[in-house]
Amino acid sequence: MRTRRGERRHGRGADQPPLCLRRRAERPRDGAARLERHRPRHHAVRARSGAGRRALVIQPATAARDAYDLVVVGSGIAGLYAAIQAREYGASVLIVTKGDIDEASTRHAQGGIAAAVGPGDSPAAHLADTLEAGAGLVDEEAARILCFEAADRIKDLVRYGVHFDQTNGEVSLGREAAHSASRILHARGDGTGLEIELSLSSLAQREVTILEHTQANRIVVEDGRAAGIETFTTTTGERRRFGAGRVVLATGGAGQMYRTTTNPVVATGDGTALAYACGAEVQDMEFTQFHPTALVLPGRPVFLISEAVRGEGARLFATDGHRFMPDYDAERAELAPRDVVA
Repeated sequence: MRTRRGERRHGRGADQPPLCLRRRAERPRDGAARLERHRPRHHAVRARSGAGRRALVIQPATAARDAYDLVVVGSGIAGLYAAIQAREYGASVLIVTKGDIDEASTRHAQGGIAAAVGPGDSPAAHLADTLEAGAGLVDEEAARILCFEAADRIKDLVRYGVHFDQTNGEVSLGREAAHSASRILHARGDGTGLEIELSLSSLAQREVTILEHTQANRIVVEDGRAAGIETFTTTTGERRRFGAGRVVLATGGAGQMYRTTTNPVVATGDGTALAYACGAEVQDMEFTQFHPTALVLPGRPVFLISEAVRGEGARLFATDGHRFMPDYDAERAELAPRDVVA
């Protein structure tokens, strides 16, 4: 467990954190940008650093206790980002993760993040590519949010300490499958996920209460809403119950259900199981994405080969030397959507 002491007890600071788990009865159905640090939106984080540049300053977290404004289960990019955002609103936050803080799928993501931040590109073009790749199965509202807010989320990551690769002072943009433009931001070459994970977890460890090696066993439901979680710490055998104003499930996928997967060992679908057990609605469970290229060596975990390799011109050949992807997509070949290549 890592904590930072502080005397201030934080209120919620906003009607609702950026993400939350809700019961089905109350769940609503409701341009290009250059990367630069920007002013935080909330007065709680206002501070100056250097020549007029604004730096992130979050109020210190309280010591471990029995109730929090927000409890986050999982410590990948989704969970860490939600926790940091909630702290900017002044919320008290607990992160529960069943392994080490950095043991998440995020660190294994290699190629990069898509955002329409390059010259001549636009969120509308990004959305059009996304809808086409989805072959009519896309939740268009969700895709629109993804594409039109991507540039702002990239700015947030930069503000939180993520350093994306640059060329001549401008962010470097690669191209990957199903994209009509170069819009893939990357870091450390093919270490994008690792850069993001380490940057966000470093910030979270300073500002948020974290319980490592702690399994969330059950979501506590009161009056039809998530009101906390019950946990089990594997290193000590301790069982605890934490109250929560909101619960965020950010546990990643369930790749370990399959014999061959590039997912880490912690990807066992815990969040989906927890949500379903307490009555939440789940959907699209049949859509499990498999990365199409990997290196398989006897006795070793499957090693993912980044899609960026194909984006740079790599071709796929069968054992007889036949280049087979043009047989399935004559125009895009190796840069066809990932489900087609897989």
